[in-house]
Amino acid sequence: MTQASGEYRTVGIIGGGTAGYLTALALRKKLPHLQVTLIESPTIPIIGVGEGTTPIMVKFLHAYLERDVHELYEKVQPTWKFGVKFEWGQPGDYYFNYAFHPGPILDAVYYGGEFNEYSLGSLLISNQRAPIVTNEGGQLTSLIDRIPFAYHLDNGRFVAYLKEQAVRDGVELLERSVTEFVPTEDGESLDHIVTDDGEERRFDLYVDCTGFRAEIMGETLGSPFHSYEGSLFCDRAIVANVPHGGHIKPFTTAETMNAGWCWNTPSVEDDHRGYVFSSQFLSDDEAAEEMRSKNEGMGDHRVIRFKTGRREHFWKGNVVAIGNSYGFVEPLESTGLHMIILEINQLVLNFPRSKKDTAIRGIVNRTLNAHWDDVRWFLAVHYRFNKKLDTPFWQACRNAVDLGGAQERVDLFQERTPLTYRQSQFFKPEEVFGDFAYDVLLLGQRVQGRYLEASQPRVEWQKRVEGLRQLAGSALTQERAFETLAGAPPQILGSMVTSPNTWVVWP
Repeated sequence: MTQASGEYRTVGIIGGGTAGYLTALALRKKLPHLQVTLIESPTIPIIGVGEGTTPIMVKFLHAYLERDVHELYEKVQPTWKFGVKFEWGQPGDYYFNYAFHPGPILDAVYYGGEFNEYSLGSLLISNQRAPIVTNEGGQLTSLIDRIPFAYHLDNGRFVAYLKEQAVRDGVELLERSVTEFVPTEDGESLDHIVTDDGEERRFDLYVDCTGFRAEIMGETLGSPFHSYEGSLFCDRAIVANVPHGGHIKPFTTAETMNAGWCWNTPSVEDDHRGYVFSSQFLSDDEAAEEMRSKNEGMGDHRVIRFKTGRREHFWKGNVVAIGNSYGFVEPLESTGLHMIILEINQLVLNFPRSKKDTAIRGIVNRTLNAHWDDVRWFLAVHYRFNKKLDTPFWQACRNAVDLGGAQERVDLFQERTPLTYRQSQFFKPEEVFGDFAYDVLLLGQRVQGRYLEASQPRVEWQKRVEGLRQLAGSALTQERAFETLAGAPPQILGSMVTSPNTWVVWP
């Protein structure tokens, strides 16, 4: 131990899961002088639902942590996600795509009348295709280094892979339950922990990855919880698996339901579905019945209870909280793992050299608190303007959801649509959802605005769209793309990292 020297040498991560193992891998990769120990209880199960991500996960795994692409695909079997298909906004069969591949979105409205033709990524979603293209001679061309995508992950396989990687990288893993968290006399830091074998363990820095329980940051250090319930009314989820018959959709679906919404996260075996709803408007049994009526062959379901919000502190004393122990919102935009990565990055970038370096804590707390609040406001936009259904829940959302920090952006959108056609007035480093995301959500939900001029003449737009349509039409389905890549030279898949012009770079 290095208490006398005042240097940080040892880190104890309490809790495993994606938050714990990703933190351990990042610390070992970027700060190799640290001794990293991860203590995981063998009696606490992983939540174990399929997880959608954002493109930052692909960058984090392959550019930041430098994990081998082929090994990850072999062991985790991720599927590709090019964005979110929102069955949202307007009544009937209407939907809109939020693709990770941006484009001139207003031009699509002006010239085509087809909102979802703004980019190749959006057309891949509409056509349910992947960016692996074949020509008439059968020659294979990969565009995965040019079209941003995220992963759909099976949580069990992903955590097992991360655990294996952590052992390989020199992380000390202990399967123990922590029976006591002992604070310092002033209650501002953690002095030591006691494990179920009676051993006392001390670390220079503790990382709370205990999930919703927040056993260190919340229960021991008493960091207040700031609820988001004024903007996000849902507090439960029904989760189950549903057969997909071998068809792997290249997007996450967000489907409007009577008292919330239902996600669809495709894996190689089946679809992972979850109905996020408000218990103020629907019982567990009613939610399960509604979900089952829309999903033939649905397996046994589980109920997950949650509360949305964040702690006041990401960093307090010698403790940081990463993952659900710090903040949580429903996965409407797959922000769970995205926020974990931002939190890890802030810890690594600002890791103190000495225990006397305390000023950085407040700065990092303000930065990450602001990111979490920005996510809250962006999700609120989804609820405030969704007119798909007219049930009591959705009436309440349209009347009472607090837009808070999103209100200025919505007001500006209504004065000059879209936001992306002028210099941003809101950009901040590491912004989770920027002007393009707001444009998609507001235009997609038909929020009224005062349109600016198109960004290009009609003839150029039509030529561009025809080319994109042809490209999307010659692309393979995701399941066919994976079959083809399995027999193709490894450099085709590897090009997502090795290509000189790849989007998979950090930051």
